Amino acid sequence: MRRFVFLILAVLFFWGCASNPRYTPEKLPPRKIPISYGKREIDRVRMGQVIESYLSTPFREGGADHAGVDCSGLVVAVYRDYSGMKLPHDSRKLFQLVKQVERNDLKFGDLVFFSDMGWLASHVGVYIGSDRFVHVSKSQGVVISSLQDEYYRKGYLGARRVIP
Repeated sequence: MRRFVFLILAVLFFWGCASNPRYTPEKLPPRKIPISYGKREIDRVRMGQVIESYLSTPFREGGADHAGVDCSGLVVAVYRDYSGMKLPHDSRKLFQLVKQVERNDLKFGDLVFFSDMGWLASHVGVYIGSDRFVHVSKSQGVVISSLQDEYYRKGYLGARRVIP
């Protein structure tokens, strides 16, 4: 029975990977805070203000605004409010973003991913430096946590850079 369940999960995983091509983020006209794409570097102060505006926002499944967010909704909202960029509201699709980043090369604004199963992105947050990231907790809403916390250290899956 266990082999059958594993086989089903493996087929679903590989089928999902094959059906989802790598995602390239769309750029929409700037909404709240314009960014110079020529510079290609995140303004930590401006993005920090956007992130700070979401701190303590409650968890809400499928949410992507100040009334409530889920983990990928927070990423969508932060990048939308910062630059007008439209990202997918799905942690697995976000994980397929083009630019993979090594853990020792993390920069402010990079997306950090975690998994309960070891190979499938199930949680995402925004790296803010000093081994800390902002994300959504179901019980506490938008919070800042450490990558060194045992739960996140064990579940760390990888990182992606949205703005190279």
